[in-house]
Amino acid sequence: MPLPRITHKRQLVQGLLIVTALLMPFVTITGNPFLRMDIARMTLFLAGIPLRIDQFYLVLLVVLLGVVTFLLLTAVLGRVWCGWLCPQTVLNDLMDVVTRGFKSKLPVSVVRLLEHLSALIIAKLVAFNMFCWFMPPGQVVPDLLHFSEHRFMVVTFLLMTLFGYLNLMLIKRSFCRGYCPYGRFQTALMDVGTLNLSFLEETRERCVRCNACVRSCPMGIDIRNGFQVECICCGRCIDACRAVMEKKPDGLGLIGYRFGMVRGTRFRLGNITAILLFAMLLLITGLIWGVLTRTQSAFAVQRVATADQRRLPDGSFAQPWRAIIGNRSQATQMYSLRITGDSAGGVELLGQVHDIEVAANQHREVIFMIHIAKKAHPPGKLQLQLLLGDRPQATVAISP
Repeated sequence: MPLPRITHKRQLVQGLLIVTALLMPFVTITGNPFLRMDIARMTLFLAGIPLRIDQFYLVLLVVLLGVVTFLLLTAVLGRVWCGWLCPQTVLNDLMDVVTRGFKSKLPVSVVRLLEHLSALIIAKLVAFNMFCWFMPPGQVVPDLLHFSEHRFMVVTFLLMTLFGYLNLMLIKRSFCRGYCPYGRFQTALMDVGTLNLSFLEETRERCVRCNACVRSCPMGIDIRNGFQVECICCGRCIDACRAVMEKKPDGLGLIGYRFGMVRGTRFRLGNITAILLFAMLLLITGLIWGVLTRTQSAFAVQRVATADQRRLPDGSFAQPWRAIIGNRSQATQMYSLRITGDSAGGVELLGQVHDIEVAANQHREVIFMIHIAKKAHPPGKLQLQLLLGDRPQATVAISP
């Protein structure tokens, strides 16, 4: 009886990953990208929610959450990341699928030419997709076509394409075998419940030593020798063994995924997994709380360093100051500035301090003057307040 194959499931997962990577930059929520690190706007969009660089604590939480989630994935699924989900593996498997169709039908020289062409196309597609995660996709191609205006971007695109091409044609899986540190790192995260790919010891005597598992392994190892750090848990050896053993009377494969080394062992929550799971839940809670309680306006004030205090003809003084107002909401807002608190009399704000329009998710810089009357005593501290309509948003203390 034919045994189920792992390859089709792995290819389905990898296909979904490729489609997701290609289409995700085009997905929007309420006009915002679903997920993008917009360099020009210095904003991380997470599920459509904009997090500007001035909200670094939230960006830091996102980064830490990504790291902890990756570590948790490693503690639970082990090297399955390497054989199923790693971009290096996915691209090399895609290259194998694309070139497999014409390898046995065309002359060797033509096959080699088509391999180079396929690698170049895949490398260009990857480079284009990388740009789409950092800028609007509809802007990528027009910018790349105007070399004189976007030299750095074009050169970066060409270098990324060259690196991707050389990776697919020369480096291939040797990076996983000899250079990638993840395998060594993963051994430190192995837990009692970590999934692994292994050769069952209780059925070792049934092995016919056909070496099909060795021939199918892209890393060139023998799974029968026990745990090896080079194994990427891709499952090719499972399919190779099943293809041979399904012809036998009992029809059972000798290699498989399992938690532990014995068939039928169930997942167990180990200490490392529990700690990482707790850390992930804590970070998720902190991120949600930070997003829900964050202010919708940013406000900073600083003296204009290039201009000195000026004495006006009537004997009063005027100092130039700069206000930076950030609008984190999804609609254009009108702001104003005023002096509040127990500030000394005879002090007023001049310039554009009313009807300050700031576009959605943008910052605006405003220059204004602090005017101190002739007979007024210069205040030691001055409280400047940012208003949205008549609602106070933020207050900053300065020393005129």
